[in-house]
Amino acid sequence: MAELWGLYQGLRLAWEAGIKCLLAEVDSLCVTQLISKRVVVPNEFYSVVVAIRELISRNWQVVITHIYREANSAADFMANMAHTYPQGLHLFSSPPVGIFSIIVQDLFGVTKPRLIPV
Repeated sequence: MAELWGLYQGLRLAWEAGIKCLLAEVDSLCVTQLISKRVVVPNEFYSVVVAIRELISRNWQVVITHIYREANSAADFMANMAHTYPQGLHLFSSPPVGIFSIIVQDLFGVTKPRLIPV
């Protein structure tokens, strides 16, 4: 559920900021499937999924894709950091301490291994 709310809040902020073309990379395959109508939406997620779909249907280009957690280190860092803040939306005017090295690694295309069970 946290991933859905995070996507909703991110889309809402992007819309309010006037962004017209957005690529949202989500490391939850379940979220991408719920949003793309490939699975039945459980009742407890229905309202937020409908709100996300409504945002996506507005006059802008939005692409939501699934990526592996290893490729989403900055978002993973922020999600883990969220446990140290009170519940609610927190906006940052500059990147939090500790995330700069993750951003630099991403810029230089540093990869991380992923173990896949065979």
